[in-house]
This record gives sequence, structure tokens and C-alpha cells, in this order.
Amino acid sequence: MVFPMDVALDSFDFPDSRLDPQVAHRLRDLSLLVSLPQISLRLIDLIGDPNTSVRELRDVVEMDPALTAKVISLANSTYYAVRVPVKTVERAITIIGYQELGLMSLGMGLTETFNVSAGPRGFDSESLWIHSLAVSWLGQRLALQVKTVEPGEAMIAGLLHELGLIVLVSKFPLIFQKLLDLILAGQIGLEAESALMIRHELVGFELACMWKLPKIYLEAILYHHQPEKAKENKAIVALTSLADILANKIGFGLQTEVLEADPDYILQTIGLSPVDLQAFIRQTILASKDVLPLWRQMLRATAPAAAASKSRFSSLKSEAPGP
Repeated sequence: MVFPMDVALDSFDFPDSRLDPQVAHRLRDLSLLVSLPQISLRLIDLIGDPNTSVRELRDVVEMDPALTAKVISLANSTYYAVRVPVKTVERAITIIGYQELGLMSLGMGLTETFNVSAGPRGFDSESLWIHSLAVSWLGQRLALQVKTVEPGEAMIAGLLHELGLIVLVSKFPLIFQKLLDLILAGQIGLEAESALMIRHELVGFELACMWKLPKIYLEAILYHHQPEKAKENKAIVALTSLADILANKIGFGLQTEVLEADPDYILQTIGLSPVDLQAFIRQTILASKDVLPLWRQMLRATAPAAAASKSRFSSLKSEAPGP
């Protein structure tokens, strides 16, 4: 694998799998040409800080005219049903909330960078985004309940945890098609990934390293199926793993995965009892019916940016030779 020199590899416990050398090489080239927008990276820092003010967020959002328009448009959508039209970013942020702003801005950054609709025929690209939004939302709700993780950080970790799958679908569609074929033939998703040497945790981790994302998100990406391997950020990794499990349980899962995580370890690490977990699941199932329309509204809002990204990166060779 290829990593920047400032990443201490001895601080990570990698899955028992290697990444295909040609895929790793392609990721290195990709990282030089494709990155998250600087505004998305700045908002990651701000939303992860509980002391961030509305004005600070407004100042960053207003640096991007497209994001400004979409934030105001979302605040004026039928989901929020405001009586007086929203005309300013500051009021829009107050209406939609910090976390929804983070989801939308980071989601825009991801859809601008990775056009998953260009993936294999028959793959439901919307399900991948919905799953990521669901894990982000569940992570935030869990963090508010257990108090051991900052809700903003949990939200970002949830949205980024499937970065590897997003990369594989959008930039390696032929290899991803091989993965789908193995799964349709009856092989377990993560085992099929290992056989093809494309474990999505490793793919996402490597690109996140090249982007120099904070270590808290590196560990969430790398260990969301094996949270017991996390060394420094155990609580947020365990919480992201639980959010991933619950997303599958309440109907926002992915056909490409079978989860490995130990639920007893997770509950002990984040400080949640089995009784409280069951109550949380019941409340979440009811609440999820209300937020799904919002997620779809967000996806519609970011769709033009995703479509534009196709031409932006059309000169890139988005496929490495298969294993």
C-alpha cells in the first residue's frame, strides 16, 4: 500500500487482507487529481467543534455560491414548511441545523468528487448515499444519547465510513462489477472483497490518508467492521460500527456487506446497555420515516453537482486493470 510519509503505520492494525497493487497505484494517481473541496474540509473542522457559531458556518458557506444557493433552497423546501421565505444563509442554517448543513455540504463535496451513478448497471447508487446518510444520522443520535462522542464528529464519521465503496463504485466500476457477480453467486461481501484484494475499508483508508483527514476519521473508515482493532479512537469507531449495524437493521443496508463487529464489545465501549439499545431502536425506526424525505431532498439538491462532476473528470482513466 502507498501512504504519505507523515502517517505512522505502526499505529494501525490492518485487516487480514492486502490491497491489489494496481488499485493502490491508481488511488495514488487519483489522490493527486481528485480531492474534497476546501470548503467541505473546513466545514468538517467547524462541525466537529461544539463551540462553532452560526456566524462561523455562515462565513464559510457564503464562500461557495453553489452551496449557498442549495442551503437556502433546502431551507425553503416543503420539508421545513417555513411561512416566511428564507433569504439568508444564517437563517437557513438556523432552520436546517448544524448537522444537516454538515451532511449537505460534505455530501456535495463527495458527489462532486465521485459520481456513483457511473457505477455498474443494476447497482442502486442512491442506496449507497442513503446508507451513508443513515449511518451519519444514527451516529449523531447515538452520540447525543451516550455522551462519549461529539455528535458532529459522529455525523462526519458516519458519512465518510463507506468512502472506499464510493471510490470503488465510481472509479473502478469493472472491478466492482466482479464483486457484485461474486455476491450474486452466493459469496459473502467482505470475503469476496478479500478474494479480489479490494477490501473497501483499505481503499477508503488509503485515500483518506492521502487527503490528510484527521486520524479519528481514518480509524472510523478502517475499522467500522472490526471496531475492537481501533487504538486511539475506540468510542467513535465503535459508535460508527453500531450505527452501520442499525442502518442495516432498520432497512438502510447494503447488499455488498456482511458485518463482523462484536455487539457486546461495541455496547461496552460506548456505554450503552442492551435495554437502552432496544429502546433506541424503537425510537429510531419511528423517526427514520420522517427523515427519509429529507435525505432524498438533499440528494436531489446535490444531483446537479454530481452530474457536473462526470464531465469534470471525464479525462481521467477511471478503471484500473482487474485482479
